[in-house]
Amino acid sequence: MNRLLGSPRMSQIFPPQYDDDPVSSDWDDGLDHMELQFTLQNNPSLIHPLVSYLTERAAAFGLCDNTLEKHVAIALEEALLNALYHGNLELSSADLNRAGDELLAQGNAPSIAHRQRAAPYCDRQIHVRATLSPDQAEFVIRDEGPGFDYAVCTPLVIDDGELSRPTGRGLLLMYSFMDEVRFNARGNEVTMLIRRDVA
Repeated sequence: MNRLLGSPRMSQIFPPQYDDDPVSSDWDDGLDHMELQFTLQNNPSLIHPLVSYLTERAAAFGLCDNTLEKHVAIALEEALLNALYHGNLELSSADLNRAGDELLAQGNAPSIAHRQRAAPYCDRQIHVRATLSPDQAEFVIRDEGPGFDYAVCTPLVIDDGELSRPTGRGLLLMYSFMDEVRFNARGNEVTMLIRRDVA
């Protein structure tokens, strides 16, 4: 069985190997470094399978237990959703709140669907690079939007009230659950790291 295939969606990309394949059977045990790259369309249904796959890879390297794996998944999902909605589609938090109201009232969000089909937004992509080793995992997520001033959004203090705010919650979770979070100067690329706990 190929343990690389952690997600059914990924099995469409990575064909299964045979049980007698020596590379496949010892894949997780013999691997000391892995670099992965993905390019996603502006489709939110692609995010969860990718997050599952990446967190399974981090767990296979022994970088996280079940609890930390969930935290890493939340941080990755928030970063990817930010790249999709705020970055590529250039939707503000107010726009997303209105779309949430549409979804509750109508069962769909026409404002988001319209933006996904309109130029230049429809041609933008999300680029994901993951570099994993037994010591750390680095995840780099870049959108093709204009970027944002991350310095004004960086949470300096985490308090209980912050999680209920309508804006900035995703950034707060990213900073809370990852060992390191940094942005490029333009604000359209985030790098997040988890390191092996040596304690």
